[in-house]
Amino acid sequence: SRTENHALFLVEEYVAGDWRFEGALRQEWQDASALGRADTSHSPFSLSGGASWTFTPGYVASVTLARSQRAPTAQELYARGVHLATNTYEIGDADLDVETANSIELGLKKIEGATTFAASLYHYDYDGYIFADTLDQFDDFRLIRYTQADARFTGIEGQITHAFRPGLSATAFGDYVRAELKDDGGDLPRIPAGRLGARGDFYKGAWSGNLEYVHVFEQDRIAAFERKTPGYDMVNATLAYDVPTIADISGQIFVRGTNLLDEKALNHASFISHLAPLRGRNLVLGFRARF
Repeated sequence: SRTENHALFLVEEYVAGDWRFEGALRQEWQDASALGRADTSHSPFSLSGGASWTFTPGYVASVTLARSQRAPTAQELYARGVHLATNTYEIGDADLDVETANSIELGLKKIEGATTFAASLYHYDYDGYIFADTLDQFDDFRLIRYTQADARFTGIEGQITHAFRPGLSATAFGDYVRAELKDDGGDLPRIPAGRLGARGDFYKGAWSGNLEYVHVFEQDRIAAFERKTPGYDMVNATLAYDVPTIADISGQIFVRGTNLLDEKALNHASFISHLAPLRGRNLVLGFRARF
């Protein structure tokens, strides 16, 4: 296949006192072709506008409105055959149109002081959301077809950090999204489960590190041919030491441990979540250089 994409975009920003305004436009032109398939052309157009208000020192409230369009990819247009990495037989659709999302996002941030936070609520209303729809399944092998349907996504995400003293802080974070088809309220496939977590960070001289705990909830809002994935707990940790700089090259020796509880963790967003769980207990010793 061959895809040609050209685009023009404009981004503007204006500051007036405690207010900051931003706006953007983007026009794209995409031509795609594949051997033995019909040529396709799409011209997605996107625009967005946002405003943020520092209503009191250190606190910022924001709102963003957008109309975003995306052209289908060559895979979504032309796929026809076995995809070994996802254990699927894929069928594309050259008649797919642009995907359009109308969205609103509300945000609130505290950016000064020992305690800072950021939180946002968002809603995306899709016309012609493109996704891989499972038509049939034999064992864990799926027949999928790329299709379009109207959909909506509603979610929340946020984090709060407290600095106990310079070099020592703790953060709590989480996110959740609800995604469903508009016509019948059915669930969309491979939507990640909600998460809640906490992380501690420290640095002192050349030493730094963190310890992180994340709980991923069960995902039981599933589409046809899907299986629910159970929740799991993930513990990760990092310890690092900065080595002296040599000739403008800075280095760091680190050890990173992931899934220290050796949990069986399934990523619901994966086609092969039940065939290929996330990696078990893992330790990495490495050296990182910056220049």
